[in-house]
Amino acid sequence: MTKPASDIDRLVTLLGGWPDHFHDRERQHAESMLAVLRRDKALDEAVFGLVIRYATHRAAYDKLSNEISSEEFVATASNYLSGKEQSRAFHENKMLALERELVATPYARARNGLSRQTSFMDIFDSQPPEDGGTAKVMPFKGFARRGMA
Repeated sequence: MTKPASDIDRLVTLLGGWPDHFHDRERQHAESMLAVLRRDKALDEAVFGLVIRYATHRAAYDKLSNEISSEEFVATASNYLSGKEQSRAFHENKMLALERELVATPYARARNGLSRQTSFMDIFDSQPPEDGGTAKVMPFKGFARRGMA
């Protein structure tokens, strides 16, 4: 199971590496999202920034959830959420919006014009030939209207 990890590490290196503030928990969330996006071939440099934001919000949400579950909940008379619960709700809203943007259905991606694989993934999966390539280029041929040519 070391091959997927090395592929993800290579991918992260090509994308510029992890930010300085990332720890193990953020990296786990980011690597799982990167694996899904790489499988769907919907990954490029801009999407990597969204993955970083998603992992940061997900880790903060998990941390706050653990802290809230360990505390005893005491409802106030006005039924307001505590500060930690408000922070957790903020991270949840941000996380859901990023998940919706990152892991959209194929129909939603096609509707937004993102149905093709990005150029970055083309470069990542196949390297150009060293001799300059042998592919043939078709000359330009203009379109002819019916009955005109």
